[in-house]
Amino acid sequence: MRRNRRFRRTAAHNDAMQELFDELGALRAALDAAYMRFDAATEPELVDACVYEINAAQSRYNYQLRIIKDAGGEAAFLAHTDGEERGVWV
Repeated sequence: MRRNRRFRRTAAHNDAMQELFDELGALRAALDAAYMRFDAATEPELVDACVYEINAAQSRYNYQLRIIKDAGGEAAFLAHTDGEERGVWV
């Protein structure tokens, strides 16, 4: 399994902030995995289950992002536009 270092920042304020960024990266990886399962699903029941899983993963990701913002950290996320990934800072 590929290790997601997308959110690894050496400029994190402290170890607690770095842990928040590490968790955000793990949540992004879980969201990516949910999208891959959705793409592979063929049965209507599995598609429904994948949609619920994606929604839950997005909610967890947004919550973690909000925690980081409230803690005063900068958070990075990938904007997906036309298959191109580019880093965006918020």
